[in-house]
Amino acid sequence: MDIKVLLGKRIREYRQKYNYTQSQLAELLGIDDKHLSRIELGKNMPNPVLLEKLANLFKIELKDLFELSHLEQPEIIRKKLQEIINELPTDQLLLTYKYVKTFVI
Repeated sequence: MDIKVLLGKRIREYRQKYNYTQSQLAELLGIDDKHLSRIELGKNMPNPVLLEKLANLFKIELKDLFELSHLEQPEIIRKKLQEIINELPTDQLLLTYKYVKTFVI
């Protein structure tokens, strides 16, 4: 996954942890809420000054914004499951689905 997308997800994660709306956080950072939205979506990369403001606002070290490994896990799991599904014959796929469904539901 793209670093901009992961960083955007991490910023959104902290914003939600502190119960800020995008508008509230954007105002505290002195940026437009559309710009913040684009950062959270991974379309824009925040500049170093903005990253420092975010870290200060969230009372974390700058490096904490780049702890991204937990955000990649769902994508890795999804890819692995898709690989497994692609390898299974149709009859085994149905059987596997029924088996997994008993544990999930």
